[in-house]
Amino acid sequence: MPVVCCVPSVSPMTDEIAPQDLRVSHEEREHVTRLLAAHFSEGRLTVAEYDERTGAAASAVTRADLNRLLLDLPGAEGVRAREVLELSTTAGDLKRDGAWTVPPKVMVRSRFGNANLDFRNARFTTPVVTVEADLLVGDLEIRLPKGATVDLDDAGTTVGNVVDKIGPSVERGMPHVVVRGGPWMGNVRVR
Repeated sequence: MPVVCCVPSVSPMTDEIAPQDLRVSHEEREHVTRLLAAHFSEGRLTVAEYDERTGAAASAVTRADLNRLLLDLPGAEGVRAREVLELSTTAGDLKRDGAWTVPPKVMVRSRFGNANLDFRNARFTTPVVTVEADLLVGDLEIRLPKGATVDLDDAGTTVGNVVDKIGPSVERGMPHVVVRGGPWMGNVRVR
């Protein structure tokens, strides 16, 4: 029997490992197990399929391992669709709200304009989401659902303020949003 080995996808420009090849946490494994339980209770999985998939979720190493367990189930469109959502404009506002699928990474780029990301009714494909912001002039406003937490340690602005209306938390919420970057001139507000 031939030995098959998987080499993580590496970007030649940055030597970063592709998101699907990142190692998963206990929280991510538990999240997928909860999703599988919901599909089992709705009759989409047999007992044998549920047992097999929850066992595979418990021993998953990478995001790709977890994604494979959900691909044939409703609601997995975001897993199939993309790992990164890029929103950009030269002049004008960027806005995402309502029911939208949030991949593991959201990149926001704007020269002149505000960026508004409303996650309150969004569907998350992973428990942790990174928002990378690069704005010249404008505000970055993020609205989070109840129970969410935010990490603003790597968020900043040259002229403006970083405002965290969520507040600190001892435990990581669901989802947990990590914000990196921000505007050169403008504010970063999370509420």
